[in-house]
Amino acid sequence: MKIAIWGVGAVGIGLATALARTKSRIQLLIRSEETAREVASRGITRTGRFGEVRIPPEQLEVLRTARELREDPADWLLVCTKSHSTPAIASELEDHADRLTGTTRLLLCQNGWENETPFLNYWPTDRLFHARIITGFHKRTATSVEITAHAAAIALGSLYDVAPSLVAPLAERISKGGIPAEASADMRSVLWAKMLYNCALNPLGALAGRRYGEITSDPTTKGLLEDVVHEIFEVLAKAEIELAWPDARAYLETFYSELIPPTAGHESSMLQDLRAGKRTEIDALCGAVERLGAAHGVATPVTSALAVLVRAAESDSEGESVA
Repeated sequence: MKIAIWGVGAVGIGLATALARTKSRIQLLIRSEETAREVASRGITRTGRFGEVRIPPEQLEVLRTARELREDPADWLLVCTKSHSTPAIASELEDHADRLTGTTRLLLCQNGWENETPFLNYWPTDRLFHARIITGFHKRTATSVEITAHAAAIALGSLYDVAPSLVAPLAERISKGGIPAEASADMRSVLWAKMLYNCALNPLGALAGRRYGEITSDPTTKGLLEDVVHEIFEVLAKAEIELAWPDARAYLETFYSELIPPTAGHESSMLQDLRAGKRTEIDALCGAVERLGAAHGVATPVTSALAVLVRAAESDSEGESVA
């Protein structure tokens, strides 16, 4: 199996280390010239949960442009960039759709909701998949990542009623490479479960500079977190999107008993982005909740307030990074 990965952030490197162990052909599309040189000379490394893995550079093929993807199309293209990069990636890939869409299956490994939208005008929906990742990947250097937490197996599946058997071989390879993964038949529910988790934790963690366990142990932040969960359930009820839990209370029982304990020490990617002076994924997370709520006449005051504060912190952080 030939697999191309667009983006060598924490998730991209993490998945590449797993897939390369299964003797898959791995292509890494890297924009940064410096990072491309380092990967080509050092390879990539994964540490933390699930042990240490080093993939030597000779097992990796470094690409610099999307055009190179069309010369020998991969079986799978994994998009592992931040959600706000998706429109630009979709636009660039559209120029090569004549060679890619008939051969390559697209897997969006991103936080948020509606990441598939920019692809829908040209990428066949039976070749378009999503991944839900509740694994804490923390990028330590340009070529290394540490898994700091793991709450559940990576879920792969379709929003368009495509049989999970089509994505199962890829999930199996990720698992064999050392990171648990599985195919899912209900990706809509799975993705919104991740949205609940991210929207409840990431903005508060980013604004307060706290780990997940610290957020849930402080009564003030815990109360805000629960307000967000209740708002999202109200929105989903109006949008007629069903989850595995009948209501917010049932979800929060699972959240506190099963999801937080293995991830209590993790810092969100949103906090990491603010510290680095980078743009966050707030618009694909809380912003998506706001948009869906507005479409169905449901107010989301706490979720919206957190989004406003993160956007303000984001602007301040970007300003500091330039100064």
